[in-house]
Amino acid sequence: MKRNDGFRLVIVGVMLAGGLWGCESIRPHTTSMIEALPTGPTTAGLMGHSYLMKDLVDDQLGPTGGFLIAAAPEKFDQHKQQEAIAVSRKAEQAPATVADARNSVTADLNGDGYVTLDEVVALKHAGLSDAEIVSRLDNTHQVFSLTPEQERYLTDRGISHDVANRIYELAKMGSAGAIMASAPTTRP
Repeated sequence: MKRNDGFRLVIVGVMLAGGLWGCESIRPHTTSMIEALPTGPTTAGLMGHSYLMKDLVDDQLGPTGGFLIAAAPEKFDQHKQQEAIAVSRKAEQAPATVADARNSVTADLNGDGYVTLDEVVALKHAGLSDAEIVSRLDNTHQVFSLTPEQERYLTDRGISHDVANRIYELAKMGSAGAIMASAPTTRP
């Protein structure tokens, strides 16, 4: 009997503690990472959204994904499907140049709100290191996607697997990656 009473006492204690922890007024206040982020045009469109490139272009670029590998969050919000498809086709027909890469501070070389395969290749041809290319990809604050065919296109043109892996990481982070990339960093 004593053993059952002890077990019951533990269960009741756990239930009480759980109930008290759920009470807002006595729970210690902590700020979540999302709450701590700045608000404004960069992050406002991302809150509560989970963007996928397929949502933007549907199947219009085929199973390979065309030349489009990233888009600014507002492109999703504004439903810029036709614009995204046109950007992908233009990138195929008139690729970015080394001069474009040298005149840009992000991987979005022409500042149109998209990153395309040719822009990443132009960064490599401009002599940027893997670390510099990755930094420019990160600095776009865009939502990324990379298909195996797109990865093969990049690696066939000298882009390292480290850069391709970073694009995959950015794709996995999705809109959260764009939020985190746009958040200011502070050092202690």
